[in-house]
Amino acid sequence: MGVAALLATLGTALLAQDVSFVYVESFRKGPSRITEFSSEVIVTRQNPTCRIRVKDQSGKDRYELGCFPQPASETDARITSWQVRLADLHHKLYTNVLMPVVDPAEDKTQIGWLDPSKFAKIPITRERIVKIDGFYCTLQVKDYRFVNPDQPYLDHMTLAIRFTNSMPHMQVIPREGSTGA
Repeated sequence: MGVAALLATLGTALLAQDVSFVYVESFRKGPSRITEFSSEVIVTRQNPTCRIRVKDQSGKDRYELGCFPQPASETDARITSWQVRLADLHHKLYTNVLMPVVDPAEDKTQIGWLDPSKFAKIPITRERIVKIDGFYCTLQVKDYRFVNPDQPYLDHMTLAIRFTNSMPHMQVIPREGSTGA
């Protein structure tokens, strides 16, 4: 078998795999690394936000991860989804470095939008991996419940968060621009 045929066969095999996560790279491309940690947060109707400080390698606060409820409308405060953002505390201009682009209007991936609806760009329980500078942030919804099963309003959501300096799932080599979604 020639090299081209072997590469084509391997490429087809990789594409046939069921990718269980979405991978994107932030618009931030630098050497910053962080103090690794994992956490699980539960956001609810009564306690709808979370804020977690992320420290750099020297132990100083560098980023802040926040969970923010998304209401049904301006006049209806019932929660339909949550938005996760990672703000750079050293550069106040960068309120969400999880995005692949600086302008939120151009963000087609919506990696931080935790939406249980069938119209979501990323299925709610799909793991999300974002490379920011020299580290990675993984987000995965472990559990969520609606107030009533026949309505789109959320009661609570459990989110697993992990910050690491090495690529999770090293067996999969992401292609530039691919998301697995």
